[in-house]
Amino acid sequence: MLRLFAKQTVEMRVPRQSVPIHHYLKQPRRLVHALMNPAQVEEISQDTFRFHLRGFQFLMLKIQPVVDLRIDVSKDHFLTVQSVRCKIYGNDFVDRQFHLNLSGELRLKDRATVTDLNGDVNLAIAVALPPILKMTPHPILETTGNQILKGVLTTMKQRLLRQLAVDYKRWSQQQSTAASPNLKLDQKPA
Repeated sequence: MLRLFAKQTVEMRVPRQSVPIHHYLKQPRRLVHALMNPAQVEEISQDTFRFHLRGFQFLMLKIQPVVDLRIDVSKDHFLTVQSVRCKIYGNDFVDRQFHLNLSGELRLKDRATVTDLNGDVNLAIAVALPPILKMTPHPILETTGNQILKGVLTTMKQRLLRQLAVDYKRWSQQQSTAASPNLKLDQKPA
C-alpha cells in the first residue's frame, strides 16, 4: 500500500464589512465556490458537495478523482470540511484500492476592523499499487504523489486567498442593499 500525505495552512485577514463574515460562511455553497471553480462542483445537499477534480497523470496512470465533501458550519466562528466519498475514474483497479481522507477546519477571530481566519487541511491517500507500478521504488512514488497532493492543496489555498475576501465583500454589499429598502419602508415619517 502506498501512503501519501500533504498538509496546508492558511492565515488571512479579511476587512470587516457591514455583515459579519461568520454569516457569510454559514452558506457552504459560497465557500465552496471560493475554493473551487464552480464548473467543477455539484451540490449533493445543503452541506455536501461533489468536486470533479481535473484528471492528472501519475507516472503511467491517468486518473480523475471525484470527491464528496461535507462542510459543517453549525458552530459560530468555526467550520469543518470532511471527505465522505471518493471515486477514481480512469482506472478500475485504482478505484477499488483507493482511500482518501481530507479534513480541514477554519477558525475565525473577530477584531475591531478585521477578522482573522486561520485554518489547516490534511489530505491523506492510501492506494494499492497496480501491477504496472510495483517495480517502481516506493520513495519515487511517494515523492511524486506527495508533490501532486501538495499542488492540489496549494491551488485550493491560492484560490481561497484570492476569492474569499472579494466574494465576502460583494455578498455583504448585496445584503446591505437588499436590507436598506426594507428599513426605509418600516420607518415612520417624521
